[in-house]
Amino acid sequence: MKKTCLLLILFFTTICNLKADEGMWILSLIGKNYNQMKALGFKLTPEDLYNLNQPSLKDAVVALNHGECTAEFVSNQGLLFTNHHCGYDDIQSQSSVYHDYLTNGFCAKNLKEELPIYGKTVSLLESITDVTEKIIPQNADKMSALERQQQIENNIEELSSTYEEQGYYVTIDNFFNGNYYYLSKYKVYKDVRLVFAPPEAIGNFGGETDNWVWPRHSVDFCMFRVYCAPDGSPADYSENNIPFTPKKYLTINASGVKEGDFSMIIGFPGETYRHNSVAEINQTINCDNKCCIEALDLVLKQMKNFMDKNDTIRIQYASKYATLYNTYKYSVGCNKCFETKNIIENKTQLENELTKWINDNNKTEYKNIVNSLKKDYKKDYKNNFYYCNWVYSLYMGCEFIEFGHSLYDYYYNLLLNNQTEIDKSIQKLKTKYHNYFNNYNKKVDYEISSKMLNYYFNKVPKKYWPKGISNVPEFYDDLKTRINNSILTDEKSFNNILEHPSYIAFQQDKLFDLSKEILYATTKMYNSDKFDANFEYHKYLYTKAKQEMLLSKNPDTLLYYDANSTMRLTYGKVCGYKYNNKDMGWYTTFDSFINKKNNNDKEFYVSEKLENLYLSKDYGQYSEPDGTIRVCYLTDNDITGGNSGSGCLNANGQLVGLAFDGNWEAMSSDYMFEPEITRTICVDIRFILFIIDKYSKADNILNELTIVWN
Repeated sequence: MKKTCLLLILFFTTICNLKADEGMWILSLIGKNYNQMKALGFKLTPEDLYNLNQPSLKDAVVALNHGECTAEFVSNQGLLFTNHHCGYDDIQSQSSVYHDYLTNGFCAKNLKEELPIYGKTVSLLESITDVTEKIIPQNADKMSALERQQQIENNIEELSSTYEEQGYYVTIDNFFNGNYYYLSKYKVYKDVRLVFAPPEAIGNFGGETDNWVWPRHSVDFCMFRVYCAPDGSPADYSENNIPFTPKKYLTINASGVKEGDFSMIIGFPGETYRHNSVAEINQTINCDNKCCIEALDLVLKQMKNFMDKNDTIRIQYASKYATLYNTYKYSVGCNKCFETKNIIENKTQLENELTKWINDNNKTEYKNIVNSLKKDYKKDYKNNFYYCNWVYSLYMGCEFIEFGHSLYDYYYNLLLNNQTEIDKSIQKLKTKYHNYFNNYNKKVDYEISSKMLNYYFNKVPKKYWPKGISNVPEFYDDLKTRINNSILTDEKSFNNILEHPSYIAFQQDKLFDLSKEILYATTKMYNSDKFDANFEYHKYLYTKAKQEMLLSKNPDTLLYYDANSTMRLTYGKVCGYKYNNKDMGWYTTFDSFINKKNNNDKEFYVSEKLENLYLSKDYGQYSEPDGTIRVCYLTDNDITGGNSGSGCLNANGQLVGLAFDGNWEAMSSDYMFEPEITRTICVDIRFILFIIDKYSKADNILNELTIVWN
């Protein structure tokens, strides 16, 4: 119940008047939407999108790190486009004060110069299959909620292992809150190398100030390449590996977009919550988001203070800071939208309508389902409050805790003396610890951890504290000693336990013991398995009842699944919006980019090199007929986190931009889509080409791309 749920997206604001720009659709089921897409200008067929027998657009789109972001192939040599912020951690991991690729950018002039990114994965979807009948027990209606849930989990594990034994990475995801289950089968490639990244002042122009704010001018892109074994199979990094040849890659259309053009985005959106009950939304507002805002505000201020004083720390913590700030600002924006919009009122109206429909139609299966969920959330509220404080103050605030947790499998396999699993754990940790120690500072971790532990102690009852803490002042002195003398904070000591595996080293390490006790503290916050199973069953019934009600009113209603990191398609058009009677426009230009210049503020820094390009007006064939060149543009596509890096495609499936953000006025779109103001912000492919060509002189990259001008 503490974990984010996979929830049904229903068009609840207007049941029968569906909007073509709302919805995240499974590609294999897109035939139901085909007429709408054609009416908007789509020129391909459903088979061009998803085809198991021939190359299709699904084969050109990949998930980075199992769905953290999206990327797309743009050449037959495994070259990928994605967002700069999706590669930010990788760019930072390769940077130092001597090679500051964050500040200066990076451009490989040939294959040998490309930089291996340890731990980066690219997942290629092979197929997505409905496996509902294999997951939900046939006699589920005769089981208790707990028995039902346990059998579903067993079926998922058994079916997953079958495919994993065949060398695939699989996910079995629930849809409509457990009403359906789909299996996604992937091939995962682990040799991924950085090819190109613009300077941060270009790729992240506007920084956190402009994050989620339109108008935008971030040229948010970078490039990677996927490598494979000589036979084309996935392989760990090796000098003998070769560039991967995808089944399909995207053609780039550099003729530009016009307002009203068809727009399509394929990617891996993370999670949306548009069918949450009123009780759950209230808990999100008053518990989850408030805890996040208050705790991360403290973490970020402390981290920024260290980064501003030391250039090495600035580079080490740049990605951590950006990730935490993004989470923080998202929660701030959501709560502001909840305060000013009628989301709760709309949800309440829908729940009242649902209750009436249940009673009028004597649907005894769903009797009192709304009240049952209210009781569930009321019973869980305090524990969830404590858990949220644990997540945002400790797990996100204290580096040693998260790293310590990543070692548990290794530790327990050592205890069990399971050599096969020990070897697997070591392989996983080699990537994890390399990135961790490269970006870790003991002093920073101690200062932030001590303050966030103190914050946690003041928020949460003593029974939820880590075991063994009684005298708090003495604990902080002890914490410094633990951090200074731990395998979690010293790379040499950590290497030693990988080379000479021993559970005794873990048992003698007081910082590892503390991280373990901090994790155990959360187990006291959980309700019983029986409670959680009942809660999941109530959500299942709640969602099933809503689906049934909507279809009873209009059998032709198109219902789409909530985002859950599976591949989806969203379609709509290029367009701007109005807010508070102000026309917000639909694109930005290099002129407005330069007008934001403020070299006293690194978020709005413009280099002399870039400004000279602007002054020369040497935009080549990337400019508009009036001589301007566009930086970003808007569409009304329906996206969320995980879609970052998704290609924005035209009616012919050609790449015309990269999606990278949404707009501040619609921060609550994960909970309620508002077609009049919800927008996707894309960087124009022509400005990307301009940076590659005119700014970086990267002819080797341009020559690899397939570019058309009509």
